[in-house]
Amino acid sequence: MFPKFQRIYWYKKFDWKRYSKLYDKYCQTKNNYYIQSASELVRSVKLKNSFKVIDLACGTGVLTFQLLKKYPKINILAVDLSKEMLYFYEKNFLNRIKTGQIKIICGNAEQLHKYTKEKYNTIFIASALWDLELAPLFKNIAKVLKKNGLVVFNLPTLVVGEEKGFIFFIEHFFREKLNTALVYRRITLKDLEKVIKKYFRLIKLRRYSFKMSKRNVAIFFDLLRYRYPFIFFPKEMSYSQKLKKYTEILNEALRYIPKDGISEEGFVFVLKKI
Repeated sequence: MFPKFQRIYWYKKFDWKRYSKLYDKYCQTKNNYYIQSASELVRSVKLKNSFKVIDLACGTGVLTFQLLKKYPKINILAVDLSKEMLYFYEKNFLNRIKTGQIKIICGNAEQLHKYTKEKYNTIFIASALWDLELAPLFKNIAKVLKKNGLVVFNLPTLVVGEEKGFIFFIEHFFREKLNTALVYRRITLKDLEKVIKKYFRLIKLRRYSFKMSKRNVAIFFDLLRYRYPFIFFPKEMSYSQKLKKYTEILNEALRYIPKDGISEEGFVFVLKKI
């Protein structure tokens, strides 16, 4: 197990500038991983245009885009750890930020209660929960939710213990090529229940599946070069060695992706505040 995986974004060597630029570019490609994941979250709950919601760990705004397509007048607070990500987020939603419909905050999602005194109807965490410490996260987001407020997030099936889908394919390939026991972080339902029971109850657990084209996978692999040197590789390897090996492994992995693409599977969780 690699216990520090969920903290990679705190590493001093993490290249936020290049990663954010490529991430924003990737999120504009057709049917990409993040668009499809975010759309699963939005379709899992019914909201109103009068609601106030939070896009937590918002990145450059892929979930916000999906929200505004369905609820064009909804009020959004966007929060992200990275000022580089928020630079692109602000460019993407400049007019709505100017009107006050969207507010942005640079800060740690786990300390959300420190950044706002308002109460919100719903909090979304799109493809980011496994990068966060669960106990402080749920304790503190409960403080900014209205009564019966919702938290909506997703996890790949691999993370909750099912070895299937695109993310499993990546992990399996790296473990085999590096001959390592290191794995992605796992979050069992028991782990989740333990940290939410004082604040929330699980009201919906919905499985989803979507297809990624081989071309989209290739672009996604290019994005991951900024993350994976911090995950599966031995600490004694230099960063340049890790990056070279990463490129070799992913080029080989891409040859195993079927011509018609590969499916990812995951779950959407909906929690209600007690």
